[in-house]
Amino acid sequence: MFLYNITFLIDESIEQQWLDEVKNNYIQTVMDTDFFQSYQLLQVMDSPNEGLTYCLQFRTNEISSLQSYQNLYSAQIESNHYQIFENQLIAFTSSMKLIDEQ
Repeated sequence: MFLYNITFLIDESIEQQWLDEVKNNYIQTVMDTDFFQSYQLLQVMDSPNEGLTYCLQFRTNEISSLQSYQNLYSAQIESNHYQIFENQLIAFTSSMKLIDEQ
């Protein structure tokens, strides 16, 4: 299992608007690429950063799907998201491999 993780640091003033956008548009746009089988949205409870921190993780069984998404879609989808919330969020991505779970 491979995960594409996006960590968002958002201004508290946009939390509800941002959550609505992520739940109603961002997630669906990524899932519509058909490279991922599932996702989870998490809030970091003990973030040392100012504002609020969320992680959005998309799961796939194939590393090639993750790489294809990154090569074909990630830059444009993330750019569109930044334009909506200009100067009110910071995001960074990471790719992970699941080693063990119960």
